[in-house]
Amino acid sequence: MDSISQVIHDCETCAAIKQAKRVKPLWYGGRWSKYKYGEAWQVDYITLPQTRQGKRYVLTMVEATTGWLETYPVPHATARNTILGLEKQILWRHGTPERIESDNGTHFKNSLINTWAREHGIEWGVPYSLSCTSSQES
Repeated sequence: MDSISQVIHDCETCAAIKQAKRVKPLWYGGRWSKYKYGEAWQVDYITLPQTRQGKRYVLTMVEATTGWLETYPVPHATARNTILGLEKQILWRHGTPERIESDNGTHFKNSLINTWAREHGIEWGVPYSLSCTSSQES
């Protein structure tokens, strides 16, 4: 193998993307749905010690087919910061997803998020079982 082929062969990111391009069934709404890489995300906030820049919360975004993690640190867990994080970390990098899942936190369940999701054609929902958010809650 030449050096370029070897680098690609050994690249974990390349392997994850190649694997994610294969359609994988996911459980949504009491039925199996097929999503490809980037089409379904699970989001939540975690709290950390405050940084020198005043950021205390981190919006975590997990891609549903691969478990790829994106993060966005913010000073407050608000709907506005949620939208900014989603746009910068998901939409601009991975494209517009079909579905986003979250818990019922006020930073996720409000008219600002509902309007934004509708304008982008994103279905926003709550996971149908605790196992759906196990990667976010653990």
